[in-house]
Order: sequence, then structure tokens, then C-alpha cells
Amino acid sequence: MAAFAAVGIGARPPTASDTATDLLLDIHGTRLAVDVKAVATATPEIVAKWLRTPRSSVIGSAHLVVADRVVAGARQLLADNGWGWLDLRGQLRLISPGIHIDTNVPATAQPMRRPRLFAGKVTLEVAASLLLTPDQPASIRRLARELDRSPSSISAAVSALRNAQLLDDGHLPIVPDLFWETADAWRPATTTVSRIDILHDPAITEVLRTAWDDVTGSSGWALTDTLAAAAYGAPAGVRADYPPDFYVPDEATAHRAATMLGVPMSDAARGATLHVAPAPQVCATRRPARDAETHWPLAHPLFVALDLASDPGRGREILDGWTPPSDVARVW
Repeated sequence: MAAFAAVGIGARPPTASDTATDLLLDIHGTRLAVDVKAVATATPEIVAKWLRTPRSSVIGSAHLVVADRVVAGARQLLADNGWGWLDLRGQLRLISPGIHIDTNVPATAQPMRRPRLFAGKVTLEVAASLLLTPDQPASIRRLARELDRSPSSISAAVSALRNAQLLDDGHLPIVPDLFWETADAWRPATTTVSRIDILHDPAITEVLRTAWDDVTGSSGWALTDTLAAAAYGAPAGVRADYPPDFYVPDEATAHRAATMLGVPMSDAARGATLHVAPAPQVCATRRPARDAETHWPLAHPLFVALDLASDPGRGREILDGWTPPSDVARVW
């Protein structure tokens, strides 16, 4: 509502007699019914699906997509089809016969969230598994075995994803919707360390559970974020001496690493950033380094993509131009 008030438009929810619409606007005396679609990130794929199934039956109503972020491709698709959008970072575009609004508005401080969908770790773990193998339906038994979780907890997580319309009728993940909702909840705890030059000392690696020597057969540290994206061929320009980002298996490992490798006194002294893996698959699906320059094991492209998605600027630009290796499904 604040976005409309900022440009002098009255907005109110529908009354009992206006159930066919989501929002009613008063634009300088002109009444306009608006059909609203809301999502965390509006992508071309999501918009295309909405365009195929418009809901409002109110003659002359306008269509408006409300999202934390409306990507460029989605904006073009919306504009081509006469739909408007409210990008909560600060842009409003509303199109209807006789009405054309395209202006900046105050940004919304609090992004939209599904407050309970990823409240527990299990749902995030299930989402990660489904995104790793998007061609496999959500099998309760398989997921319980893979994640070492009880069937009841897996069932509850799958039900939550289905109720959120992130799984189809065959229990297959709906992408990229599930990816972007997962990215919204992907907030690993981080810590920084000073020294990485001793990370190949066998005494250090054993204590810190790096598992450098058994990349595919064990769980261990994995390179992620911009350096990993560049190693996979993503359009991520980065200096050779840029401090790496690693996923580590758990908080205990991160704390132990901070003690053994030291905590930098400034950002300039940062040797690496450690991210505590939000799901066990992160450190268990590592891939060997792709070249001599990037000698660290790599996180699976999915988890690198989830890291990049947390950066609404440069990170998502990299994602837009990144096609992962041929054996990895592009779910973003």
C-alpha cells in the first residue's frame, strides 16, 4: 500500500462484494481492480506460467506482479503482455486503458518471505535433494534414507512444499520456483579466518575435516561463491588472489578453524570466508577441482548458485549468464 500512497494512489483491499479481485485502486477518481500475483523473485519462467492462466474475471482489471525482485527478462515479458509490476526494491509499473504509471517508489525494507515453509532444517534439506535431482519425484522413503531423517518429518516437509505449490501433481519439483524460494531461505552462518597457507598440513586437515584427498567419497570442505562459479565457467570476473569462500560441514568445524587459522583484524587481512553448510548434501556432493589454478574441491553447482542468488546485484547477474556443466540441471 505504501508504494501506491507514495505516488498519490489510493489502495484498499476488496470488500465482500469484490471477491473476484485482489486490490482496488483509486487513481485520481478512476476505480481500478487489480489482480495481484506475489512471489519472492519474478523470473521469466514464473511469469510465462501466469500469463497462460490469468485468474481475474473482472472486465478491465489490471494485472500486477509483486516481488522482492523482478528480473529483467520477466519485466520484458510483463511489458509485452500489458502486465505491471511492483519491484519491492523501488519500482512500480502499472498499465491499464487510460492509465500508464512507470515510476520509482520507496523500497520495501522487509522482503516477502514464506514464514513457516523453511522454519525447520528438514524442509531445506528436502528442497536441496529435489533440486539436485529435479527429474525424480519426492519419494518419502528415498529422501528419509538419503537424509537420515524419519519418514514422518520428510512427509511433513514434502506436504509443506506441495501446499506451497512448489511440487507438481507427480511430486516433481517446480523449477525455477523451488530454487528461488530455497534461495530466499539459504542463509548459512559465516566466519572469516586469516591463514589458508597451512590448510594442506596433514595435521591441520585431519582436525578440520577438510577431506582434500577423498573428494567424491567423503564429506569435507568445498569451494563456493564467485571463485567456484568462475571455475565452472560462469561469467564471474575475479582476481586470482581473491580470498576463497568455503563450505564447511558444521559449526564446530567453523569454530575450530577460527581458532587454528586465526581471525583477521580487518577485511583486508581476510584469508577466507567459511560458510556452515545449511544442508548435509552441500559437503557430501563435492566435485574435483577443474584446473590447476583452482586446486580446491568445488561445491556442487546448485549450492554455488544458491550462494550467488543471495546477492541481488552481481551474484544474480552471474546466474543469469551461467549455464552449468552438462550433467547438472539448470534449476534457476
